Amino acid sequence: MVVGSMVIPKYSDPKTIYTPKDIQFDMLSEHDVNLTYTQAWRAKEKALQFLRGHPTNSYSKLPSYLYILKKTYPGSVVKLKKTGDDCFLYVFVAICTSISGWEYCRPVVVVDGTFLKSAYMGIMVTASTMDAAGTILPLAYVVVDSENNASWK
Repeated sequence: MVVGSMVIPKYSDPKTIYTPKDIQFDMLSEHDVNLTYTQAWRAKEKALQFLRGHPTNSYSKLPSYLYILKKTYPGSVVKLKKTGDDCFLYVFVAICTSISGWEYCRPVVVVDGTFLKSAYMGIMVTASTMDAAGTILPLAYVVVDSENNASWK
C-alpha cells in the first residue's frame, strides 16, 4: 500500500504506460528499495484502486447509469439481468437514435465480440451496420459472462 500510494501520480494520466518493471526500477533508483515483480504489480493495482475505486463499486452504479440512459434517450432498449444474489450477469443497450437509424441502413448486420480483460472478465458483443452514406452505425451492445445459448437469448 505504501509503494502504491507513492506511484499514484504516475497513473494520473490514463495515457501513461507505467509497468511493474518501471515501478521496480524507480523504487530501486530513487529509494534504494528492491521489489519483486509481484510486489510491484500489487503496488500498481493498489495505485489504480486508489484512483479509480474498486470495480465492484462500478457494477453497483450500473442500474442508476442505465436508468439515466433510458430517461435521457426515451425509446432506447436497456436490459440488465442479475443473478439471484443480485450480482451482474448481462446488460443489453440499444440507443433510440440507432434504432431509428436502422430504417436507412443496408440490411446487413455485423456482430463482433471482444474479451474484457479485467478482474471480472466477460465478453462485449456489438452489432453494427452501414448506413447509406457508408458510415458505420452501432446498433446495440451487450456485455455477457460468456458466449453461450443463455447469453445469446
